[in-house]
Amino acid sequence: ENARLLNELRQRTTDLTEALEQQTATSEVLQVISSSPGELEPVFATMLEKAARLCDATFGNIYRWDGEFFNLVAAHNTPPAFLEVRRRLRLRFGPKDPVGRMLTNKNIVHIADLAEEQDYIERSNPGMVAAVELGGIRTHVVVPLLKDDELIGTFHLSRQEVRPFTDKQIELVTNFAAQAVLAIENTRLLKELRERTEEVEKLNQHLEQRVSDQVGEIE
Repeated sequence: ENARLLNELRQRTTDLTEALEQQTATSEVLQVISSSPGELEPVFATMLEKAARLCDATFGNIYRWDGEFFNLVAAHNTPPAFLEVRRRLRLRFGPKDPVGRMLTNKNIVHIADLAEEQDYIERSNPGMVAAVELGGIRTHVVVPLLKDDELIGTFHLSRQEVRPFTDKQIELVTNFAAQAVLAIENTRLLKELRERTEEVEKLNQHLEQRVSDQVGEIE
């Protein structure tokens, strides 16, 4: 009975520690978003570093979706050779590709072993071949970045071993993905505000000049 109680106590302590770490990480990311208005680079860097550490991933990447291609916008600890290839590859995804399926159903993709995927075995997907052979990726999770149910990007975490992510870890990545969408939207709104402010300032300058010219004509 003592052993059972001790095991329960240890498990509860572990769960509380994990929960505290996740809450702390979430708070720190929100602080970065608040302190870096209009700047996505430090926000994405913080998200990837914390997500990779808390989820015990080897590396992580964030991509933006432009309606046709995924463009790499942030990376953490990604192998340089894979990073270089992924930056220049312009990939299209078919219905059999895991990411292609995500484009259709907008659900999380969790692959236990990328090397066991048919596209890799048949070497029909250059991106997947590069991921396995240059990135060393085996277990992989992709969380869509959704704004009003519209795909605007993806949040990736990878392991260089076959070890699926837990439900808690995937939930944490999902939370980070939601924060990434928040940061992207804040940046867009701030950019629009700055553009409108500049337009108003130019308009005021133009009106002031016209008033000044009219006053000069009257005098």
